[in-house]
Amino acid sequence: MCFSRRPLPLLAALCGLATLFALPALAGSLHGDATPRPFSQPAPLAQELRHKMEHPLVRELQVRLRHAKYLALYDVDDRFGLKTRETVRKFQKDHGLRATGIVDQATWDKLLPKSHQPTAAELNNTDVGAWFTGPGQAGYIKELQHRLKQVGHYQGAVDGQYQQATQQAIAGFRTQVGLPASTVMDERTWARLIAKTRNPRYAQLFDKPPTSQMTQELDTRCLTGKVVCISWEQKKMSLVQDGRTLFTRAARFARPGWESERGEFRIWYMNSDTVSTIFGERTPMPYAIFYDKNVAIHYSDDFDQVGYEGGSHGCSQLNDYQTAKWLYEQVKVGDKVVVY
Repeated sequence: MCFSRRPLPLLAALCGLATLFALPALAGSLHGDATPRPFSQPAPLAQELRHKMEHPLVRELQVRLRHAKYLALYDVDDRFGLKTRETVRKFQKDHGLRATGIVDQATWDKLLPKSHQPTAAELNNTDVGAWFTGPGQAGYIKELQHRLKQVGHYQGAVDGQYQQATQQAIAGFRTQVGLPASTVMDERTWARLIAKTRNPRYAQLFDKPPTSQMTQELDTRCLTGKVVCISWEQKKMSLVQDGRTLFTRAARFARPGWESERGEFRIWYMNSDTVSTIFGERTPMPYAIFYDKNVAIHYSDDFDQVGYEGGSHGCSQLNDYQTAKWLYEQVKVGDKVVVY
């Protein structure tokens, strides 16, 4: 279950990551600051916060709701708008409070122990978050290098290596768009970069299609036409053309309780820069191919990092960015997907 984003308005996406275990080491590798911060203690609220207010405390409220995984924003402001009000109502309902949408002392006392004291970087929308896609994915670094070359910040080879020249180019671009210099390409920076560049074609980055030594036992419905063939039991995904398998890759699916449907479907929507927001966090889902309502095939950085210790909220995930980009260019709306 998922939905989408591009330079279109952001929409909710249902199926992002669902890691089953705490991963402090992973957090250190993906975030600018891995140092744990203590949760806040209840404290007096200076004044009640309500819809249509404009106040610096509203900005802190939004950051804290983001910490608590209720508000999937990366930029906050002083305005208490409808989205903030509805988020407050949901938080109140989930914590046994009257769902008024007004932040009173009781609501504040519940929120503080689930959040941290906001940093100046968080309040000023300059914090460095997680990588949009981990730097260990050579396919992503190639695309990143190509885009940085388009905006004049990178002159080196598009080789997929996260070397010093690439790091300097990231820092230079961040500075150009008003963000602190950092070698992390987080979502805030990535959104600015994709707005200024075009997405390079697969053939501009790679000499040949992804190779695979895997095999998959195909359902009979996969043998006619072009089909993305997905097997839950085999934990594999293949692209098949008239019975000939073009590639097979390891795949990951829903964690228990979030299973989507099996059957025969048609691709109805495709979006290369999807971000899941429905669970209060922002989870990148690059090269999303939607085939059953809000269920999609997409690349998952979490799958790459933790394997089968995690799971989706319904989607079919790949752990190789290059393969996900290649598959995205091989299919089109109307093509068949078989899940068995």
